[in-house]
Amino acid sequence: MSIPRPKDDPIEGAVAALIRRIARGHGPHDASAESMPARIRGRDEHRLGPAAIALLESLPPHLRLITLRGQYPRLLNRVAGAWHDSTSFEETIDSLIIDRRGGRQGFPFEVLSELTELREYRSALPRRGRAGR
Repeated sequence: MSIPRPKDDPIEGAVAALIRRIARGHGPHDASAESMPARIRGRDEHRLGPAAIALLESLPPHLRLITLRGQYPRLLNRVAGAWHDSTSFEETIDSLIIDRRGGRQGFPFEVLSELTELREYRSALPRRGRAGR
């Protein structure tokens, strides 16, 4: 037999708050438990920046990086930020394709294919046209 608890019991309030968070799809250790800057940063990682949008608009239709922009927009932002500097671009692509830290799962084949095609496309551009326009 349980003893009824008063309505202002802190344990009951904490349990009710946890149940509400789980019902909204947030577990006890979910992003909503993080600080506000971490939640904002996480939300912004799913948005394409102006450089990524400009790069996508400049690419030929067969090279629109559909999988990369859909599944890894943060990485597309990184690639686009390095687009104008050939050394930086190559280093960025290498860091994504080559596992230097060990034990990484790696990207799906479609993403690797898009990154490889993008590298080939950029290397084939005349030096003046490498600005992505």
